[in-house]
Amino acid sequence: METTVIQIGAIQGVIGIVVAVLAVGIAWGTLKASVKNIDLSIKEIKPDLKDIRERFFTLEGKLSGTFGASSPVSLLQKGQDVLEKSGLKKYIEDNKALFIKKCCDGGTLTNQYDIQIMAFDFFDKLDFGDFEPKLKEASFQYGMGVETLRRIGGIYFRDILLEKYNFKPEDLDKPKASCITNQ
Repeated sequence: METTVIQIGAIQGVIGIVVAVLAVGIAWGTLKASVKNIDLSIKEIKPDLKDIRERFFTLEGKLSGTFGASSPVSLLQKGQDVLEKSGLKKYIEDNKALFIKKCCDGGTLTNQYDIQIMAFDFFDKLDFGDFEPKLKEASFQYGMGVETLRRIGGIYFRDILLEKYNFKPEDLDKPKASCITNQ
């Protein structure tokens, strides 16, 4: 039984190590570029998902009979009942000043539609804190998603903001030339 011996000189060893390190570096760079491209693709998809989410809220609200899908979006009688009986209206009224400050602080509103978008975004992300269990209970009781209850609250809060800035909900379809800034 003969043993094969491969002899590698110092120069060949160094070249081998350099080639291996170079190969790992190229592979790492390619992987990093691929991850960056995936990240960019996700950023392009996010706005589309937001639009889909908005359409879903509108559809769920329309199907549940809580708010209308026509412009301007408004609470129907069932939506007003849910708002009142769930305690969401009282919660909003009790925290109205704080919500207005948090929602509008530092922002510039150019029209009624901006007010609506800001109110809806605010309620989509709002941390309800101690009220969260009551919100979930109402969601179960009325057979609708928590997101729909958030939208009901967002519509009600939007109307509060519109009134604060001297608009009516029906003004959403009437462009106004003046620029609104936080007061």
